[in-house]
Parts: sequence; C-alpha cells; structure tokens
Amino acid sequence: MKTRFTLECTEEIGFAVLAINSHIKGYKLCWNINNSMQLNFEKKDDHNIKEELWFARYTYICDDGVEYNLLANRSKKGYLLPSQKSVNYFLVIKNDYWKNEKDEFIRKLRDINDILLVFELDTTLIKYIDRFIFNDKKN
Repeated sequence: MKTRFTLECTEEIGFAVLAINSHIKGYKLCWNINNSMQLNFEKKDDHNIKEELWFARYTYICDDGVEYNLLANRSKKGYLLPSQKSVNYFLVIKNDYWKNEKDEFIRKLRDINDILLVFELDTTLIKYIDRFIFNDKKN
C-alpha cells in the first residue's frame, strides 16, 4: 500500500498593496507624492509579466529599509490585476511596521488633490498576488 503525503503551504505576504485612482500620468503622481510626503520615487525598468505585459514602475527605498513601488495597472496589452480594471495604480509597500503607520499614510495620500481614491487591498483575496513580487536581479 502506498503512503501519500500532502504538503500544505501557507504563503506569507510580506507587503501591503494600496489601490490608487488618479487620472494623471505616473510621473506626475510620483512628483505629487514626493512633494507632499517627502519621498523620492524614481523611474525603474518596467515591470514585466509573461514577456508581453509591461507596466510602468517607480521605486523608492527609505534609509530604514521601507520599500515603495508604484505600478501602473494598465499596459498596452492588458491589466496587472484584471479583477481591478477601475484602479489606475498600485502602491506596493514593504514595511515591517505597516499596521502602525497605515492610517496616517493613507490619510496623507488622500490629501493629495490629484488622487481621487485610495484603499488597501486584501492580499489574501488577490488571485494574481505573485504579480507584485519583483525580481530585480540582473544577469
């Protein structure tokens, strides 16, 4: 008789995702966030999914290790998250103390005139959560 084992993996997500609606271009959104929140977003290489979907990406890493990535939801050939077609941008935040700073951070984003809506996505319910994982290693 064969013995069968089942491996149960629980994925632990080490980041938070904010959905942002804004009708301005990504570089102007970054400029507004930089000015109002004292961050320093810079344009990075576009985020690539399946060699055909390319999404604009802006990154800022604080001195204390907190990493912010702003991603466009739309590319010429599709969406980063097809279930969130009404969202223009996603802000991926890797911060160990996010729960302590979340409310203040979201309030500051909502105070920016060009941002229409900001809300946090439940990462446990996102079907394509792997699309928010970045591989920045160069060969």
